[in-house]
Amino acid sequence: MKRSMCGLVVLAAAAGLASCNGDPTDGSIREGEHVVADPSSVFIAQGASKFVLVELVDNLGNQLAADFEAQNVGPGVTVEKDTAFLRTTIGTTLETSRRFIVTGTAPTASSFELVSGEHLVSIPVKVIPAGATVTLSNATPAINEPLVITLPAGYKFGTAPGATVGADVGITTAVAPDSSSATVLLPPGTTGTITVDSVQVDYLPGVNLSIPTTETVTVGATPLPGTDAPTTAPVIPVPAAGGVTATFDVPDFTASVDHFYRIDVVEPGDYTITVDWDIGSDVDAPVCVSDPTCAAEDFTDATVSASHPETGTFTLPAGTHVIWVNDYGADAAGATISIVIERE
Repeated sequence: MKRSMCGLVVLAAAAGLASCNGDPTDGSIREGEHVVADPSSVFIAQGASKFVLVELVDNLGNQLAADFEAQNVGPGVTVEKDTAFLRTTIGTTLETSRRFIVTGTAPTASSFELVSGEHLVSIPVKVIPAGATVTLSNATPAINEPLVITLPAGYKFGTAPGATVGADVGITTAVAPDSSSATVLLPPGTTGTITVDSVQVDYLPGVNLSIPTTETVTVGATPLPGTDAPTTAPVIPVPAAGGVTATFDVPDFTASVDHFYRIDVVEPGDYTITVDWDIGSDVDAPVCVSDPTCAAEDFTDATVSASHPETGTFTLPAGTHVIWVNDYGADAAGATISIVIERE
């Protein structure tokens, strides 16, 4: 007589189902507990605040109940627990995340720690300066008087260094070898607080900042004399090799559409001359090379165009040459012009 196998099959199936009722990850829950912070580092402006969210998780990403406190808060920052933060929960009771408010109080590189029991995470913080105290060579320079701006320790000028006062943009003519200072010309009549441009701080390498300062400047406004004829043209300094010189003026285009500026070249070479202006549709700036009286100027050079600014590179022999600034559009009355000469 054969024995029935049905009962054995049913029992085996039931046993198999029973073995699947357990969670195969039970043994991994809470393994590898570690702290996760978002963000993991803070880049913040001085006087501003940012949130940092922190939680305790295991290797499977499970959020675990934990409370956190801030400790070892470095200089230049404050860290406060955000008690109004609505925390996520597991079920209805287990708090799984905390939020902290980080405020930058002084420009520096700093850090703080968030700790829960034996677990902690360190958060680096870099505070961007809201301002700087600089040293000026003269707070009341005359028109076209070079102004030397020296930065405080730990600061240096980066790429495209310079200075602005409101909408007035200075022309940088030199930078110290160690980049601690820059020499600029500000437009005539400029007055107000200086902002230094393209500045780097030692704890933010490679980051160029525009930083307001606490210093104010007032620039003289008297224009250059005798600019309505080549024979009375004022002299613009010529730079040494690799250097830059610049001049601002407020020519009286109402009285004459032509104004002239003289350059006395001692060392022949290539000179790039750029003329810019703030009022008017078209100002031309040919250079009278062969005849300083400009009687034979043929207007074929690159500074006679519809470009704004006008710029061109000239191979100048030793001798006297004249820049002829012409209000070709006849609408530049009241304009401030700048003339920048660069020597290759």
